[in-house]
Amino acid sequence: MLNLIAAIRRKPGMTHRAFLHYLHHVHGSLAAANPLRIRRYIQNHVFDASFGSEGDPAYLTEFGRDSVTELHFEDMEALTATMSDPYSREVIGPDGAHFNDLPSALALLTRPAVLMAPPAPDAGESHVKVLHFVHTPEGPAPDDVTDRWQAAHEEVLDAEEAQAKALRGYVQHRNVPGAGRALRHFGGGGEPAYLGVAALYYDSRDEALTHFPSYERSLRERSAETGDFYDPSRSFAVYSREVTIF
Repeated sequence: MLNLIAAIRRKPGMTHRAFLHYLHHVHGSLAAANPLRIRRYIQNHVFDASFGSEGDPAYLTEFGRDSVTELHFEDMEALTATMSDPYSREVIGPDGAHFNDLPSALALLTRPAVLMAPPAPDAGESHVKVLHFVHTPEGPAPDDVTDRWQAAHEEVLDAEEAQAKALRGYVQHRNVPGAGRALRHFGGGGEPAYLGVAALYYDSRDEALTHFPSYERSLRERSAETGDFYDPSRSFAVYSREVTIF
């Protein structure tokens, strides 16, 4: 399974509310009309966010994200066929210019590792989902960088009972290199130095806003102690609710 993840922000002059309405009801409807070989399409509508690290003299990462798109594919063949299809190139792609600030889009291809199964969608309001974009430090990454990320997460939960109790699901979407052509569908530039995206699920806004900042600080401390896998100054997190398109 592959997951194409894109963090985007609204084009200049557009309100957040208008952006989400267009993304959901217009762009989402176009995609649902012809899913091609996309297995699942999720929009994560952002209601809050945090960027960089405490103590940074200035923001070191580009900020202002309104939504995070997730496109699930069975394999690379399905992804390639979808992105090269005329419907993607002539309908879905061009429609992005109506709402997406294309130059600032950030996209990466990932392979999900489910470390705690996410909760099933409720009949009513969905759980809150924090998407943590984990940037690696400059320089060559150690061969076991993904293992260090997972180990640090597990150590935080083992050491902090409140974090373990609050978390309702956890998936590490680990970066898969070599998909630059597919990623350009969303805009943006070259492949970023992101290790991946962690998806953390909580029961409510208050739970997420209370527990994730503490979790992130603990993750940062463990990265510094055990070997750097994480550059907090260039990482960011968005707080969102899932909207399933299909």
